[in-house]
Amino acid sequence: MTDEQVRSGGVGPMRPDHKPASFFADRHGMWTLARAEAAAEVEARIARDNIEIVRLSFADQHGMLRGKTLVASEVAGALRNGCSFPGSLLLKDTACHTVFSTFSPGGGVGLRELEGSGDVLMVPDPGTFRILPWAAHSGWLLCDLRFTNGCAVPFSTRDLFRDTLQVLRDRGYEFVAGAELEFHLFRIVDPRLDPADAGQPGVPPEVALTTQGYQHLAELRYDELDDIFEHLRVGLTKLGLPLRSLEIEYGPSQYEMTLSPAAGLAAADLVVLFRSAVKQIARRHGYHATFMCRPRIPNV
Repeated sequence: MTDEQVRSGGVGPMRPDHKPASFFADRHGMWTLARAEAAAEVEARIARDNIEIVRLSFADQHGMLRGKTLVASEVAGALRNGCSFPGSLLLKDTACHTVFSTFSPGGGVGLRELEGSGDVLMVPDPGTFRILPWAAHSGWLLCDLRFTNGCAVPFSTRDLFRDTLQVLRDRGYEFVAGAELEFHLFRIVDPRLDPADAGQPGVPPEVALTTQGYQHLAELRYDELDDIFEHLRVGLTKLGLPLRSLEIEYGPSQYEMTLSPAAGLAAADLVVLFRSAVKQIARRHGYHATFMCRPRIPNV
């Protein structure tokens, strides 16, 4: 791939001076050779594997994934120019209440770019592309955040972690982590979808325990949950997550899974994807997964 192809993403019109047409990721120093090659691979996989939609996601300050879903034909453009969302998403709590005055000077947080719920861009990282095994014809991309002027977003969790990793490197260290993730898994008795249950954030579903506990690492308990554990194992493995173990934890309906060690940003990305994947797979099979340290359930 030539320098001009790298800067143009290998596609796009040429200017009369024979320089490639510029785009957002190029103008703001994000379009490296590695990124261009990864983007080309994403586009090839979308075509080869008949991917029809791709979810663009970013982890907000609370660790919740938010984003938009694009049809496949729009992904190449998003890789180069990003995809916009209202900046007020960065000013919300976990119940989706906007807790800062969006239409005040500085958007309530001293940032002109967020005034009036101004647009923020999700710029997909092509190196994070995965195909969702539980959702037909669907891909998944994690995103970095930038203001439309190209400046960094101080609430961008991936960028905050990158900065921390750079501090470690400057001191001669590398971050490596093998995640141990505990969660509670409940059966959904009533999803609470009646109009009277609507609200912000709405009435939580009525759930039942999957085990009575307390039976740490009990094989019989594991066997009772073999069906849903198999759905989780298959989905996580096909997603490409380095799953190592599936365990019965101490409390009622409490479980644990571990991932193989990974370095740097990849270690954090794996945790974000794992948490969201477990919740999605569980929900599709009539279960509710939560990563709260102590859910508000009697005897839990």
